[in-house]
Amino acid sequence: MSKIVNIEDLELAKKCARGDEDARRELYTKYATSLYALCLRYIGDRDEARDLLHDSIIKIFDTIGKYKPTGTLKSWCSRVTVNLVLDYLRKEKRIEKLPLEKNEDKILEPLNEEVLQIPDDVLMQMVERLPQTKRVVFNLFCIEGYSHKDIAKMLKIKENTSSSILFKARETLAEEINKYIRSKELL
Repeated sequence: MSKIVNIEDLELAKKCARGDEDARRELYTKYATSLYALCLRYIGDRDEARDLLHDSIIKIFDTIGKYKPTGTLKSWCSRVTVNLVLDYLRKEKRIEKLPLEKNEDKILEPLNEEVLQIPDDVLMQMVERLPQTKRVVFNLFCIEGYSHKDIAKMLKIKENTSSSILFKARETLAEEINKYIRSKELL
């Protein structure tokens, strides 16, 4: 079964590859906000996220000739940005190796109805407060949809380590969410 090609994405990519400034402006206008949010989710610092957005836009324009219409242009730009951010974090040695923990008990996760009562910006702040490595694995798995196998390759760790880090991130978030719910009496 073949995928349906988005002709608009393909044409925009081709124009950008040829250096068409109007097309590049269009791409920037369409995707900069979501790419900035993506950078911010991984970095947690607005100034650094802005710098990385700038670097990712340059990288996107430099490599857009490699875009293949097997997915949307937005997803391709997001992948380029995630890879750039991960390279930056590795270079800055901000992804730490966490020990693998075998005794993973059941997380007392809040109910979906409770979580839905929490404003999105509060939830994003909780994710932003996660330690860097936990935040990266959480974002890659829960938001970007990468598998533990893919995350392990990207971060040069073992699959079990990725799974353990995700467990710790979810545990930390569950504790924060439960505290928030108790403090606001949302139960």
